[in-house]
Amino acid sequence: MRIWEEKALRAAGIAGAAVMFLFCLLEPAAAAAAVSESLGRCTEVVIPSLFAMLAASSLIVKCGAAGLVPRLTGRLSRLLFGMNSSELPVFIFGMLAGYPVGVKMLCEAHAAGRIGKRRGELLAGLCYGAGPAFISGFISRQLYCSPAAGRVIFVSNAAANLLLAVFMSPLLRKTADETQRCSPVRITPYMLSECVLRSGRAMADICMTITAFSVAAAFFYCIGAVAAAGELLGKLPGLGRISGEALAAAFLDVTNIGSFPRGDLRLLPYISGLTSFGGVCVLFQLRALTAGRLSLKPLIAMRAAAAVLSFFICRTIAPVMTAGETLAVSTAAAVKDRSPVPSLLLVAMTVMVMREYGGSRSEKAAIDT
Repeated sequence: MRIWEEKALRAAGIAGAAVMFLFCLLEPAAAAAAVSESLGRCTEVVIPSLFAMLAASSLIVKCGAAGLVPRLTGRLSRLLFGMNSSELPVFIFGMLAGYPVGVKMLCEAHAAGRIGKRRGELLAGLCYGAGPAFISGFISRQLYCSPAAGRVIFVSNAAANLLLAVFMSPLLRKTADETQRCSPVRITPYMLSECVLRSGRAMADICMTITAFSVAAAFFYCIGAVAAAGELLGKLPGLGRISGEALAAAFLDVTNIGSFPRGDLRLLPYISGLTSFGGVCVLFQLRALTAGRLSLKPLIAMRAAAAVLSFFICRTIAPVMTAGETLAVSTAAAVKDRSPVPSLLLVAMTVMVMREYGGSRSEKAAIDT
């Protein structure tokens, strides 16, 4: 059965690549526009909100600082969530830092032998969430021009993650014997450079995945699949055809949340659920980062459950937390995009660090020994 599944996935991948190739040949203008737009999102949204978090998370795992948790906190973590003291920081950091950060930390911990494969796959569905730069700086600022909307989404997503972690705690306790002993904290002179290098490579994988996926999304737009899905989703409570189409587009790529009608508080639960799930493009990004080391099947199931929880939590707390905000958001206007220059400079500096680190690898090995 496993062999047939692998063959089916391989055949589907080849067929998809062939379809995308034909699409680029027949609709070059649409493909070029999709690539250009995706590169803009990478420089204006993705890189500013993720790069620093990726580097910091890599350093935390690399030096073993994740194990520096007070004993009482570690006991509470095991009692409530079934996580040991070294996994709690990964859970908190992954939930608050951005979608790929938690999974990247778990992959590095698994590669270092600190965590088992099965346990890493379960934790990946919990150590997951949109960062504050995306929620407050992008969704709240662009759609509502009000911090209250961002707080509602943030609280809803965090509460959904915590409830899901409590629900999954019995299963995590069963796999606790897979967890390895944490290594002592150790920082070397070249460790920061190595973490920046790894983060730069991870950002390259993420941005290339976003660019490739944007072409696939453009294909679905061209054949009318997104419009058809929008017609169906528009029948949901509080949605119309335009919001339904925006919901379908955001399901493909969560950064398309910016296409929702501005200032409509009735859409907050849907936006919260989408933010908690992350979208198909984020799943492809995680697939590129894990490179098959961790299965994403548990993560997909758990994020679908978290999206449902976040939707209902948001619908419950939004009227209270956004009281008095209706007038402010009703006049929300588009916010001018930020300059891509800082992101481009950051990319250039990262390339220089990568070149320097590559030339000094032998020297690093000599110092560490």
